[in-house]
Amino acid sequence: MKNKKNEEISEEDITEEVHFEIDKDAFKGPFPCCNKTTTKKNKSISHRGFEFHYGVWHCSKCDKEYLDTEQAKRLENFWVLERLLDDKLITIKRSMNFDGKTYFFRFPKELSSHWSRESSVKIKLLTPEKFLVEIQS
Repeated sequence: MKNKKNEEISEEDITEEVHFEIDKDAFKGPFPCCNKTTTKKNKSISHRGFEFHYGVWHCSKCDKEYLDTEQAKRLENFWVLERLLDDKLITIKRSMNFDGKTYFFRFPKELSSHWSRESSVKIKLLTPEKFLVEIQS
């Protein structure tokens, strides 16, 4: 493979198999940017009176901001809450079944095709009639 500096490398340019490992701490800050190390900066956003505080890794040279894994998960949960408050969630209506002991319902195969028997379910009770269900693979 010829040396291509500052050029786009296409799939056809790769002529051999490449192996690499990603360090377990690769997505923890601080992050390198512009030959410097990013610094922690606190930010906040609000929606309908709810204020959410989170941290970003900020590059003082180019003003880019990076989220580490923990903060990204927290921000994603806030966005889910935001969609829930705005009632902008995809909704699926299913029939409730009863087998003599337990009530249950089935998920459509389009949602469950990537689940396995080893998957577990985390259910958070919001009210007696409302739940958040998370499938953990």
